[in-house]
Amino acid sequence: MRHVVVFVHGIGEQGAEPPRGFEEAVRAAFERGARRQGKPAPGREALEWEYVYWADVTQPDQEELKQRLNVQDWLRGFLIGSMGDAVAYARLPYPPDKYGEIHERFAAVLSRILQTYGLQPDTAVRLTLIAHSLGTVIASDGMYEFLKRAALPPHVTFANVFTMGSPLALYALRYGLDRFTKPIRPEVWVNFYYPQDILGYPLKSLNAAYAEAVAEDVALRPAGGTRGVSALGRLVVAWLPGFGAWQSHGWYFSDWRLIERIGRTLAAQWTP
Repeated sequence: MRHVVVFVHGIGEQGAEPPRGFEEAVRAAFERGARRQGKPAPGREALEWEYVYWADVTQPDQEELKQRLNVQDWLRGFLIGSMGDAVAYARLPYPPDKYGEIHERFAAVLSRILQTYGLQPDTAVRLTLIAHSLGTVIASDGMYEFLKRAALPPHVTFANVFTMGSPLALYALRYGLDRFTKPIRPEVWVNFYYPQDILGYPLKSLNAAYAEAVAEDVALRPAGGTRGVSALGRLVVAWLPGFGAWQSHGWYFSDWRLIERIGRTLAAQWTP
């Protein structure tokens, strides 16, 4: 069997290339987990990594807006580049359909995976979504819409979702807290958040549907996922009013507890 990970990035300026450092850290944790569980070392092909890049859908208008408004200071530029993504990600009945274009990117990646493995029934595939920030909302919406249109082949399992710094709970305000009741349903959904992160929230307590769909909300400690000077620095930053609330939103990619949890879960599900 093999794992196929689909990573969806979050808000702000993002490169067209996936975050290789995070990918390699997850791969290493997966290999360590397999060894600890007495399994042979997995080859690189045991964990395929796909990337949903959507920043270029929203960023051109953000850059144009900064020029028209003569935005000079860093904070305003940061807010336009970050909060502008959330504003742009809305379903509208008229063009430009940025929501639809982003979903086309997501669906294209899933379709490519199914085209690759759909005709290989002897290869069991476990599909995992890993997403950060607004990417968690895009991944949730995208997977829900994709599965409404097409069922996965029997040998392809929607296995895991790992959300990091997710604002998904805030989107319940659009529909009503007790009407936001159609979460995606992987076998395992683990939601990571820092209590200091103003964009990351727990999900299980949202309503009964999410309590059932999400296996665990993991509250991360600022200094617990790093060591030495880095840990001390995070601890100090976490308690600086306002500053820690923004900085903590980017800490997930280097938190070894999160990385080990993902790797260990993938290793437990992997069969050589």
